[in-house]
Amino acid sequence: MAKTNGMGAVEAYLVAYNAASFAGWAYVLSQTVLYLSEHGTDLSGLFDRIGYALIYIQTGAVLEIVHSLLGLVRSGALTALLQVYSRLLLVWGTLYPFDSPGIRASPALVLMVLAWSITECVRYSHYALGILNIEVYALLYLRYTLFYVLYPAGVTGELLEMWAALPLAAALHPALKAFLLLNMSGYPPVLYKLYTHMIYQRRKVLGGSRATMPRASVDSSNTKKKRL
Repeated sequence: MAKTNGMGAVEAYLVAYNAASFAGWAYVLSQTVLYLSEHGTDLSGLFDRIGYALIYIQTGAVLEIVHSLLGLVRSGALTALLQVYSRLLLVWGTLYPFDSPGIRASPALVLMVLAWSITECVRYSHYALGILNIEVYALLYLRYTLFYVLYPAGVTGELLEMWAALPLAAALHPALKAFLLLNMSGYPPVLYKLYTHMIYQRRKVLGGSRATMPRASVDSSNTKKKRL
């Protein structure tokens, strides 16, 4: 395989992808925090500030499914699909089509965006540095700890957003409302699968002492980087 500065082409691409994704989510997070500091509880302009950036950055995560299918990373395509699909439903199935204050200017949107962006800033920076063999234990710890709070928070925001979209969806077509309800009903088993998966990974990665932690646990030098 061709090397770029001592790094394989796959690793170089994954570093670039993860770095770009981190930058995008860091932008969304910083703009959300700045907006809240400037406007407090007035959320009427929040979507105008971050909405389309959020939609496009989250859409870019479709590449993670492609990475899994091509074998560039070790995680299964099904896990990636479950994680990406629900978010795409939120950004393209609620935020984009429905220009409603109950959706675009709601506390649920704030909860969802903060949970997503914090999670992704930690995750993508952890992956990028791991490929570069740079171990940052704080990021590793946050990667396998914050989910205890951020997963339920994000899911709560997502469900509230879809709930707010139901009357608008029904006005367009009853089948669209039924589709949203069907997806909402699938949240408990999917959340359970992802949550228990992360608990298992946390025990595996953080179960030992830092001194004896294998370098593979921080996604270090393998060509195929494990996506947890």
